[in-house]
This record gives sequence, C-alpha cells and structure tokens, in this order.
Amino acid sequence: MNDLVKVLIKHAIKYPMMEACDAVKLIYQNEFGGGHLIDDKHLSLNRLTKEYHEVAQSVDIPLLEDIGNGISRVNLVALDANGLTIEKLNDVFVASSNIIQGTKESFIRKLDVLERLTTEGIFAFDKLFLRTYLDGYLSIGCPPVSHSKKYKHAYQPAYRVIHRDLLLEIEE
Repeated sequence: MNDLVKVLIKHAIKYPMMEACDAVKLIYQNEFGGGHLIDDKHLSLNRLTKEYHEVAQSVDIPLLEDIGNGISRVNLVALDANGLTIEKLNDVFVASSNIIQGTKESFIRKLDVLERLTTEGIFAFDKLFLRTYLDGYLSIGCPPVSHSKKYKHAYQPAYRVIHRDLLLEIEE
C-alpha cells in the first residue's frame, strides 16, 4: 500500500482541484486498469482517434503518468513528441484491458487508505465529504466513475490506462 500512498500524495499535490470522485477514479484505475474489457478493438481505435484529434499535442507533458501497481496513464497530448502512434497505443490499451485483474476486496482496502490520507488533510476535500461520497458509491456497487467537472475543466484529462510493461515491450 506504500506505492498507493505515494501515488495519492503525488496526485493530490499535482492536481489540487481533485475531488473525491477523482481520487476514487485514480484508485479504481490503480486496481482495475481501464476497468473493462474491450470487446471491439476497431471501435476502441475509432474512439481513441477521435479523442486524439481533439487535443493539442505538447512537448511539455510527459507521456506516462504512473498510477501505481504497474499501471500508467498515457497522455494523448504527448503521443507525437514521443513517437507513439494511436494504433500502437490502442494495441497496448486493448491488451492491458485483458490482463489487468483487480479485486473488489483489494479496491475497498485501497479506499480505506484514501480515507486515512483524507483525514490527514492532503486533499482539498474533507473526510466528511469523502465519507458521504463513499457511502453512496459503495451502495451502488463501486462502478467506474468519471472525473469531476472541476477536474476536467482544470486539467483537460486525455489519456488511456495501460499496463506499463506492455508499452515497454512494444517500444523495444
């Protein structure tokens, strides 16, 4: 869990506008990756292509953002600067979705870490807000969540969640 603590602290500092749902999304991705199997590789590529064309490329953004557990977010705005094609990224994304297997029990334990860190005051939201959010979230079975409007507005996230080792295999 030390890996997760480091990731949560790093993200709390880097993304101070993070809300409870954004922290839960980060932990969800840390446990389950993208959180779903990709049934249609071509549909996935079409979505990725569309999103890629909606973002401005940058040399100032790192390609990978570690979210722990061997999993990274690949920033779409950094693809060109790093010579990564959307086709290769899609291949890694699809393969990752088929191999990353988390458990609900482990995910719940990770939410306990989030609560402890929230009590320590590292996030902009407080423990009462988080507890209220988590009560509702747990009651609906812990589905994947979206970033908050505040997070989307502040940081314009555009990424794919991948198993880092698979990307390294393709780059070699």
